[in-house]
Amino acid sequence: MYRQPGRGRVLLLVFVALSIFLITLDFRSGAEGPLARAKEWSIAVVAPVQRGFTTVFRPVGNFFSSLGEIGDLRGQNQELEQDVRRLRSENEGADAILDENKRLTEVLDLKESWQTMDAVAAQVYSNGAGNYNWAVGIDKGREDGIAREMAVISPEGLVGKVVQVTANEAQVLVIVDPTAAAGARIEGPRDTGTVQGQGAGLPLLMLDIGKDADVSVGDEVVTSGRNRSVFPPGIPIGEISRADVEGGSPTMDIDVDPYVEYRKLDYVSVLLESGPAATAQEDR
Repeated sequence: MYRQPGRGRVLLLVFVALSIFLITLDFRSGAEGPLARAKEWSIAVVAPVQRGFTTVFRPVGNFFSSLGEIGDLRGQNQELEQDVRRLRSENEGADAILDENKRLTEVLDLKESWQTMDAVAAQVYSNGAGNYNWAVGIDKGREDGIAREMAVISPEGLVGKVVQVTANEAQVLVIVDPTAAAGARIEGPRDTGTVQGQGAGLPLLMLDIGKDADVSVGDEVVTSGRNRSVFPPGIPIGEISRADVEGGSPTMDIDVDPYVEYRKLDYVSVLLESGPAATAQEDR
C-alpha cells in the first residue's frame, strides 16, 4: 500500500498540539471530569517526546552557554599569567638584593669600604721613577697627608702602593712590578690567593688557588684585604685570562689581565685611610 511521505510526522505534530490543548483546557477547568483522563493520556504520550527533545538539545544548550564563558576564562588566564610574571620578577629582584648584600658584606669584611675613604687626587708626572722598574712619580706628598704603604687607585682599579715620600712628591710602585704583590679574591667562587707582577705588558700571576677551584676565564679579581693588607678589600684588579692545572701541581696556574694600563696613567687617588693609617686604627 502506498503511504504519503511525511504523513506520520504530520499526525504526530497534530497529536502533540491537541494534547497540549487538552492539558491547558484541563488546567483551566479543574482536575475533574473526562478531561482529567484525557490529560493523563496526553501526558503519557507527550512526556517521552519531551524527554527526547531534552536529551538531544540540552548538550547543545550547554555548549552555547560554555561559549559565553570562554572570554571570561581567557581574561582570567591572562591576569594569572601577569601575576606569575610579576611574582617571578619580584622574586628575582629579592634574590639579587640578597646576593648583593652578601657580596658587599664579604667585600667590606666588616671594614670601611674603599669608596668612602678619604683620598687625595694626584697627577702622574713620570714613569720608572726611583729605583723601581715599574713605578710612577706623583705630585703630592707628606704635606698632603700621604705616607708610605698607602694604596693608590685609578678609576679603572688598583694601581699599587706608595713606596717613597717627600714633602710634595711620592713614588708609587705599580702592581705590575715583579716585586709587587697583593692579597686577592676571585669574585664568584670567592677563592683567595695572591697576585704578583711580571712586568709591564705581561699578565699578573695569581698564586695559591687550589686545582679544584671553580675558576673560569673572565672571572673578576679584586683585593681581599686579608691579614692586615695594605689594600682595602674589593678594589678591582683585573680579569682572569687563563686558568690551567699543569702536571701534578696542587694549585692552578692563573693569569690575570690588569685593568690599569701602566703607561697610560695620568691621574690617581691615594687612599689616606689605607696602609699605616688602617693598621694604626686596628691596633687601637
